[in-house]
Amino acid sequence: IRYLVKLNRRWIYSICIIEGYSRKILAGMASEYQDELSILQLLHAALSEYGCPEGIVSDNGSVFTAHAYEQLLQKLEIQPCYIEKGKAWQNLIESQFKIQLRLADAYFEEAETLSEVEAQHAAFIQVFNTTNHWAHRMREDGLKTPVDVLGWERGRPVEPGMLRRIFRHLQFPRVVNRHGLVSVQRFYIYAERGLARQRVAVWIYEDRLRIEYQQTLLARYTCAVDRRQNALVSVTQPKLYRTPFVSPQLELFELDDEQWRKVLRRPPYAPRKSQESLARQLPLLNLEVILCLFLL
Repeated sequence: IRYLVKLNRRWIYSICIIEGYSRKILAGMASEYQDELSILQLLHAALSEYGCPEGIVSDNGSVFTAHAYEQLLQKLEIQPCYIEKGKAWQNLIESQFKIQLRLADAYFEEAETLSEVEAQHAAFIQVFNTTNHWAHRMREDGLKTPVDVLGWERGRPVEPGMLRRIFRHLQFPRVVNRHGLVSVQRFYIYAERGLARQRVAVWIYEDRLRIEYQQTLLARYTCAVDRRQNALVSVTQPKLYRTPFVSPQLELFELDDEQWRKVLRRPPYAPRKSQESLARQLPLLNLEVILCLFLL
């Protein structure tokens, strides 16, 4: 986790996972938050594509010693490897921060919105992974870039079903309807109208609810959950992010925050009452007429 730039007096952070041998950044994101949920989202993306490593090296920050993080690694049989306090050099990614500073910090400083920072962050990862790395300068096989050195190598495979089961209490997919809403239990929650009929990921952790698409944060809410019933009680404080997926169609009416309700509570389910049909099917032919004709 690295501090990037301040927007509206709030820090934006760079969060990355790097593979130690090839130096390839497996997953990365620019985020307004450096909390457990951000780390779990990034781990999900990396593990889904690259499989499980033997261990993950990190510092002793609270997000890396949180119960949810350690429980996830335990279930996947991944060893948490904490560096010694005061010895940041033991964490390989610390040395990559200087590269990010030289290659991308000027672009981060010019960005005016979170979406621009996210775009520059994604561009940095692409450049970093495809540029000759100093660590590979002595290789005799001609492989100089992180993406070439890693190639098709992957960690221990993890079945998608197992990954879904492990993350099921944190992340679940939903399809956006034509109004830009997703249905979560008894609530309709706004995601992005420009992603109608697309599948997004909904993350719920403690009192936070996030909706993302392709590792891009669409919306963030504060929520309350009844742990005993495993039910969502309330969803409040919506914060929407402008992303490249915004609908190009202009709104017919401009609504302010009070008029535009981003969270709607679904009406309680009422079973339909059985009603006797008023229609009665008539016989195809009159049987008396048929018998008379037969007798004649």
